[in-house]
Amino acid sequence: MSIQFKIILFLSLLFFGCGKPEKRILVIHSYEENFFQYSEYNELITKNFKQKGIKTDIKTFYLDCEKYREQEEIDRINLFLNSISNWHPDIILVNEDQATYSLLKTEHKLAKSTPIVFAGVNYPNWDLIQKYPNVTGLHDKIDIIKNLEVMEELDDKKKSFTILDYTFIDKKIREDIKKHLNTDSPIISNIDEQIPQTDYETKFKDKLFLHILSARNNHLYDKDSVQIPQLSLKFLWGISKYNVQMPYLQLKYDFTTVTLANFHMTNRYSAIYEMFGCGFDFRAGYMTTLPTQVKEEVDLAAKILNGIKPQDLPIRESAKDYVVDWQVMKKLGIKQTEIPAKYQMINLPFKEHYPVAWYSIIISIITILVTLFSWLTYLYIHEMNMRRQTFYALEEERESLALAIESGNTFAWRFQNDCLQFKNSFWKSINMKNVPLSVEKFTNFIHPDYRETFKHHWQEIFIQGTHAIELLCDFTGDGYQWWELRSSTMESVSGQQRTTGLILNINEHKKREQELIEARELAENAELKQSFLANMSHEIRTPLNAIVGFSNILASDSEIQEEERTTYINTINTNSELLLKLINDILEISRIESGYMSFEYQNYSVNTLIDEVYNTHRVILPSHLQFLKETAEEDLEIYVDKNRLTQVLTNFLNNASKFTPCGYIKLGYHYLPKEQQVHIFVEDSGKGIPQAEQKMIFSRFYKQDEFAQGTGLGLSICQVIIEKLGGHIHLWSEPGKGSRFTIILNCEDPLKRKQ
Repeated sequence: MSIQFKIILFLSLLFFGCGKPEKRILVIHSYEENFFQYSEYNELITKNFKQKGIKTDIKTFYLDCEKYREQEEIDRINLFLNSISNWHPDIILVNEDQATYSLLKTEHKLAKSTPIVFAGVNYPNWDLIQKYPNVTGLHDKIDIIKNLEVMEELDDKKKSFTILDYTFIDKKIREDIKKHLNTDSPIISNIDEQIPQTDYETKFKDKLFLHILSARNNHLYDKDSVQIPQLSLKFLWGISKYNVQMPYLQLKYDFTTVTLANFHMTNRYSAIYEMFGCGFDFRAGYMTTLPTQVKEEVDLAAKILNGIKPQDLPIRESAKDYVVDWQVMKKLGIKQTEIPAKYQMINLPFKEHYPVAWYSIIISIITILVTLFSWLTYLYIHEMNMRRQTFYALEEERESLALAIESGNTFAWRFQNDCLQFKNSFWKSINMKNVPLSVEKFTNFIHPDYRETFKHHWQEIFIQGTHAIELLCDFTGDGYQWWELRSSTMESVSGQQRTTGLILNINEHKKREQELIEARELAENAELKQSFLANMSHEIRTPLNAIVGFSNILASDSEIQEEERTTYINTINTNSELLLKLINDILEISRIESGYMSFEYQNYSVNTLIDEVYNTHRVILPSHLQFLKETAEEDLEIYVDKNRLTQVLTNFLNNASKFTPCGYIKLGYHYLPKEQQVHIFVEDSGKGIPQAEQKMIFSRFYKQDEFAQGTGLGLSICQVIIEKLGGHIHLWSEPGKGSRFTIILNCEDPLKRKQ
């Protein structure tokens, strides 16, 4: 990829990614910042620029013209323009006559170099505007005649008045009135009462009259005028609340109109948007409304910002509308149907502007609320019925449970305030008074042999979950009985641990359990005796038959060859030995069961014991098997009966040689210092024992191979002997790999023995 292509791609992404830049807009207002309608203007100008898709950074300056004189206003604008010289606006929007005049009068470089759009200007200073080719705007030309027609149409009054002063704006208005209103026109002006009252009551009674009252003595401003002595009185009468014949028409906004607006003039109309619809009770007028002014002003500004030069956009008149303030009309009791359709109503609530939609919404809301209320009521009634049914069910269940508990031997309790609190039914069952029991007092009722067990159990009772313990308790002093204490610990809604439970009298259950155990033992003993007799008859009959049979042959047949005779004698001797071993094993079991088996305990060296057994069987075991020995370097001593332990090991070695056709047999031991145990083992590589048979291997008369020699009593005797020595036997075996019998016995630490 070439460098040129990368640069072009980067610039393209930068151009399309950044979007349109913000346009810096300077807005200059004529009046003070808290003027009634400027907050609405600021919202409208932002909204209209946004609709045009123009991002704006707007700064606003308020001239506050009623507070300063002409030169002071020019100086204030000059100072402000100097302060924003680094910001440099893209366009200047200036509103009303005073701000437009003062801005252009500054002749500031920003005013000459920046496009300017004026609006809301009633009497532009055309000579000054022509000096600025970068200026265009909207002339808000007052139409006095149409406003007088509005007053006649809505108020049915032919006479009206306005109040003027002798400022620049006032003089312009006077000139406008003289130009358009004269004795030849349908509307006649009466400036400073120059027409006698008799004339306009007789001569001009069918024409519209506009009386112009002066706020100050005109001779102070106009040397050619004739002073009228009664003018002050007529002025006060015109603005008083008693003047209901002549409505007032506002043609300008300055400190005089603001002051007069606070007087109680009943009928007010306006030809300009200032103070209209702001609570000053102006009824109606023909004017350029504020939304119209802002829209037209932003339209011109957008065209200039999009590249059109101001000189290509000629100054034009603002659009005007017939407007009424509905709130004022409503106070006067005028209905909407009485207002002509050409009038645009402001301050008209949605309810009255769209009555059908309003009442539809109200009806919909009421319907929704009624439906919701009905549904909630239904749910509440349904829930109450469900709760009532649940309550009745719980009450019945509680009564049933209480009856079941009272009739049985199960009682509820809970742990509260460090005490075990039992239900009344428990105390009634043992004929005692209901008192909370501390843990110490409850422990005193327990049999001494179980108190330590209970203390350990109580330490774990507060762990979340369920717990149970069986105890021998004597609550009445009549003897100990078996009780089961059950508990459940859980977290309550408040976040605290809560322990509750049941105490059950299980004495009868324990009796039945003991009886079942004894009955099972009797049955097992009877079964064992029967099995023992059956096995004994079989095991004894087989060698006896061999002995008797071969003896009879030897005694009756004299022609037996020597070799056969020797075989018969050997068979008789083998079966005699087998019969003798069987009888010895039976006697051994008899002594074990009767408890007459004697044990002689002494400390013996494990190494010595292993060596003796190993040396004895080294010559006895078949020569094809490898006999191994595994011992530890550290000698150990165990407290056992040497002969009995040797008997067990001998039995293990005999079994190993019997079931190991080839491979090895290993005798040895391991020492586990942590457990203080010694593991003495016999391991072989024989055919092994299946998992299912390992559980039965220590049963009496059980033989893995029914055809192999042996009584099936050896391992059973070994298990009893090791248990008597305080140990146990562990078996590991896997078919095809071999077996390992391990004797686990406690032993003394060799380090302690040396000390």
